[in-house]
Amino acid sequence: MSAYSRGAGRGMLRSRSRKTLWFGARMIVGLVWWELIVARLVGSERVQKGRLGRLARLARSFRRLAVHLGGVWIKLGQFISTRVDMLPQEVIAELADLQDAVPPEDSAAIIALIEAELKQPVDELFAEFEREPVAAASFGQAHLALLRSGQRVVVKAQRTHMEEIVAVDLATLRTIGRWASLYRPLSRRVNLFLLIKEFSDGVLAELDYDQEADNAERFARNFAGDPAVRIPKTFRQYTTRRVLTLENVEEIKITDFDGLQSAGVSRKAVAAKLFQTYLQQIFEDGFFHADPHPGNLFVQPLDAQTASALNLKTSETAGNSSAGTSFLLVFVDFGMVGRVTPAHMKELKEFIIATSLRDVRRLTAAAQRMGFFLPDADVRRIEQAFGMLFDRFWGMTANDLSDVDFTEMYGFAVQFRDLLSTLPFQIPQNILYLGRAVNILSGMSTALDPQFNAWKEMQPFARNIAGGSGARTAQDVLNEALRLARIAIQLPVQFDALLSQMSTGQLEVQAQLTQSSTQDLRRLESSVSRLTWAFVFAALVIAGTLLLINQLTVWGALCMALGAFALLRIVLK
Repeated sequence: MSAYSRGAGRGMLRSRSRKTLWFGARMIVGLVWWELIVARLVGSERVQKGRLGRLARLARSFRRLAVHLGGVWIKLGQFISTRVDMLPQEVIAELADLQDAVPPEDSAAIIALIEAELKQPVDELFAEFEREPVAAASFGQAHLALLRSGQRVVVKAQRTHMEEIVAVDLATLRTIGRWASLYRPLSRRVNLFLLIKEFSDGVLAELDYDQEADNAERFARNFAGDPAVRIPKTFRQYTTRRVLTLENVEEIKITDFDGLQSAGVSRKAVAAKLFQTYLQQIFEDGFFHADPHPGNLFVQPLDAQTASALNLKTSETAGNSSAGTSFLLVFVDFGMVGRVTPAHMKELKEFIIATSLRDVRRLTAAAQRMGFFLPDADVRRIEQAFGMLFDRFWGMTANDLSDVDFTEMYGFAVQFRDLLSTLPFQIPQNILYLGRAVNILSGMSTALDPQFNAWKEMQPFARNIAGGSGARTAQDVLNEALRLARIAIQLPVQFDALLSQMSTGQLEVQAQLTQSSTQDLRRLESSVSRLTWAFVFAALVIAGTLLLINQLTVWGALCMALGAFALLRIVLK
């Protein structure tokens, strides 16, 4: 029986909390046991060999728990699966395809909620109302209906008691977060409280259907000038915080490749249009659909007359005979949205321009300003890695990348093993949804068009934003000129000081070890320390044995006790 069909009684809420707290406790105890205790007993190298397998099994256990409980926990799995900066691919693979789908709730309860929210019986509100839901998810379910005006709509209603269930689940998650924050290796790398707050804010926003209606209307305004994009109309008189009524715009699902082929729509054109809409959302509007999975994107084929009436261009619809049937790209479900601040938008544009120009230093500087690197990251080393990746892989399609020889990737991993071992990268909290959207978008574009080339699609946009920022570019040129002038003025004085130090023997040269060399020295220091304590242990045991043989019991016992301390020091060190 589903967790939802039992209602939100106290017993059910306590049971949900106990199950998740027990899972969280086992997870944290397992981390401490393997990473702190066992690693010190048998060595971190041995523990590291089985780490990926343990994390994958943990992700599998969480997946089973999320599927059983639904709601917040499925969304948490989806949320975590976007953290490519924190988690290995084995964990992400276990969580990436978690589906937010559960058995539907009893229609009578949902209809009662709709009538309570809209303050009228559904038979009076709608000319037709289908009792059986057309879709069911963790937070709500959707029913098809017909307004008395003849407009076909989708009525999305929140599940009963859902706000209570979400409140308990989020409180449980915060408790597990407090426990996990005590594990220093994790809390040093990840700000768990910010991560949980970001996730919780997103979940609570999805429960507010008034906010979702606002989002849909904002998207409609943003794309008002693009006739090739369709956003469903919102019917405010049939919308409350827990009920949302939208125009029914479902056509061909974007991943229904057979349906697209039957309609004569070019998959390549759909992939290009989808990519272009996200460039606008992120870099121009600063407001983007953060959940572009296949269930939220549709394609509406158009006949020639309709396409002509909408004044669609061939480049917008791929409507010529060689490219395929004209179409509209349709977005639905606006509960999860992301925002890009003006400051971050400026740096993201730097990303696009630097990538287009293959300017590694400019790309790395923008990433650092946005907070993509941990404070102790070796930026020069990262520049070297990016430069090598650019030289080898720039311009490749997904198929080209899949054909890259394993030995070549292994060689790269060996060359930059210091970066791969420390992973000095992080996704800033305030653009977390952007990372998730880009991740989903990348996979969908490649599925639509295996030859999809993001580099090529990005070039015109990069030229436009670079050309459209003339005033800023001029200011940058002026600032750079002033900087160079200051350097030129100071250079003779600095050069004279350098020569004086050299002539008097006062010149000092400082060298800084690379991160990998520092780690090697620490391992060597640790090995020497353990060897020293091993000699101490052996000496104390031998001395204690000789003293006990000569019946000097007290001194012999003392040497044995000190030997035991030395052995413990070796094990824990």
